[in-house]
Amino acid sequence: MRKVNLAVCALALAISSTATFAATNGTVSFEGKLINETCQIQTGDEDILVILPTLSTASLDGAGKEAGSTNFTISVVDCPAAVTGVAAHFEAINSDGVNPTTGNLTNSATTDAAGQAEVRLYNLGDSSQIRVGNTGAMFNVTPGADDAPGTATMSYAGGYYATAATTAGIVNAKVQYVLAYN
Repeated sequence: MRKVNLAVCALALAISSTATFAATNGTVSFEGKLINETCQIQTGDEDILVILPTLSTASLDGAGKEAGSTNFTISVVDCPAAVTGVAAHFEAINSDGVNPTTGNLTNSATTDAAGQAEVRLYNLGDSSQIRVGNTGAMFNVTPGADDAPGTATMSYAGGYYATAATTAGIVNAKVQYVLAYN
């Protein structure tokens, strides 16, 4: 009986260790598309300064609180006829300044920095979050008359996000964007 129990235990151990080792690696595949003809960012919209309102820390007194949402637009011109939609894809600058848990921009202020405050990006149309590293809402390109190049204006927002009760101070954040097309 003891030999049978030992054999059953050995078999159970062998089966369970095979299942444990079966999922230790995998593959990540990337697929994408690059195009030659693209829109141009309208002069003056390359670098945008969004001034968030000055708020009381009481409005951001706990984790997950959001306040001070402020709209901004990015306009594009000279869109070829083949481009029917455009969006901003928001990326971290040098892989820095992003909280990977929240997907928000971290506070980069170095002097008198507010504590526990981040900046969250939003799609203006439905107020959904745009995590840094993702593409915002797609906007239709309005074709120009008589085969002239098209234009589009993309509308987004940024605002404060509290990771815990905030402390008073300065909030600064930066994000890079590139144009994405459908």
